Amino acid sequence: MKQLELTFTTGKSTMTISLDNPKEDLTLETVKAEAAKMVPVLVTRAGAAVTGLEKAEIVNTTREALS
Repeated sequence: MKQLELTFTTGKSTMTISLDNPKEDLTLETVKAEAAKMVPVLVTRAGAAVTGLEKAEIVNTTREALS
């Protein structure tokens, strides 16, 4: 399974959001543009405002059932 992980800065710490099954043709420019729309409405659990996107990564995971 693929996930898009967006790591945002909050001044003193970071906040990561994971999105399942991202589009295959994503570019960093596209992700930055869409993340910029999210920044004004994101806050951490502690109430800290998000200030910007720090990094974006595609993460590939596999699962294997134990028997």
